[in-house]
Amino acid sequence: MDSFDASAVVQPFGDIDLVDEEAGPVLRLRGEVDSAVVAIWDATRSTAGPAPVAVDLSATTFLDARGLRLVVRETEPARRSGRLPELRQPSRTVRRLVDIAGAGPLFATVA
Repeated sequence: MDSFDASAVVQPFGDIDLVDEEAGPVLRLRGEVDSAVVAIWDATRSTAGPAPVAVDLSATTFLDARGLRLVVRETEPARRSGRLPELRQPSRTVRRLVDIAGAGPLFATVA
């Protein structure tokens, strides 16, 4: 008989949540946002509600391509409504990924 040891499961080092601010919802990323963190977000995220008007990257230490794709996807409804979502305080490394991917024009960057 096989048994499962839950303590052996590697937990992701990042987190994503959606917070309400006066200007509208803000997608907040923290730590290392990679495929595992995005998969958890996709599995638990309710699609109801308004789209994020900003993405807070001030506590993000790493963002992979799937993380960037999530940021673009989650803010797409705001762009369709004529609003340019903000990228708040991206690190130099995250900003470089955004620029290399050609996603810079999709956002207003706030230092």
